[in-house]
Amino acid sequence: MLTFARELAAEQMSERVERAMSALPGPPHPREALEIALRELLPLHSDSRATSRLHAAFVLEPVHDPQLREQARAGLQAGREGVERIIRTAMAGGSIVGERDAAVETDLLLALSGLAPLLDLGVITAEAANEAIGVHLDRLFGIE
Repeated sequence: MLTFARELAAEQMSERVERAMSALPGPPHPREALEIALRELLPLHSDSRATSRLHAAFVLEPVHDPQLREQARAGLQAGREGVERIIRTAMAGGSIVGERDAAVETDLLLALSGLAPLLDLGVITAEAANEAIGVHLDRLFGIE
């Protein structure tokens, strides 16, 4: 049941990301693509709140269930690889300059998903989370 729910939530999240990207006037800049994806990972609106809470359950349950652990690991790894691909493309295209390690930048970017429980528990506001995302992406893309 949890696996089905996770797959459905992932599909819905992908559709929301695709809709947001297709609403842009042209092909998304890598910064825009990363911002859209990060905002979907966080509980910033009703749809992403439901997905975020499901992801929390999906990460905690596999700690005790080896079969679910492999499914969770594979899903998280695929998502991480997608983010790293965007970062590598941005580096190759000159949007991210300087001596950067794509794997480290990917991990730092995904660390922002750790804002989810802070949002869910009312420790920070959606505005604060959006500000953190924007500042991090501006730094990564050299827009300061």
